Amino acid sequence: MSQTTSPTLKGQCIAEFLGTGLLIFFGVGCVAALKLAGASFGQWEISIIWGLGVAMAIYLTAAISGAHL
Repeated sequence: MSQTTSPTLKGQCIAEFLGTGLLIFFGVGCVAALKLAGASFGQWEISIIWGLGVAMAIYLTAAISGAHL
């Protein structure tokens, strides 16, 4: 017989914080690279990087907090 435990509120809050931080890191990081380093990102590349940040944050936090980023 297996026992499963649900994550605590503290664990859920930490997972949400880290997931949101990861999302902001990727999203703002690509825009900062565009402005500060003079990278030639277009709207398409920025959207893809934001989307990858969202997907990664959801994938990493969904089992703990439900990924309510």
